[in-house]
Amino acid sequence: MSRRTVKPRTRHASRRSQRGQAYAEYVVIVLLVVVVLIAGRSSVMAQLLAAFKSFYGAYSYALSLP
Repeated sequence: MSRRTVKPRTRHASRRSQRGQAYAEYVVIVLLVVVVLIAGRSSVMAQLLAAFKSFYGAYSYALSLP
């Protein structure tokens, strides 16, 4: 009876490792984008919230007209 040596599957392991690395890079980039959007006094999020407040004020005024 001959015994075969089983070769390790490095090909599949490296694909799994690459997927994990890509996910980690994606998370880091998304976090950086969120920090850039939120940070600062006149951030994009602050401007967006101000625009929504202004729109809602105009909308509620238009609804209150007879």
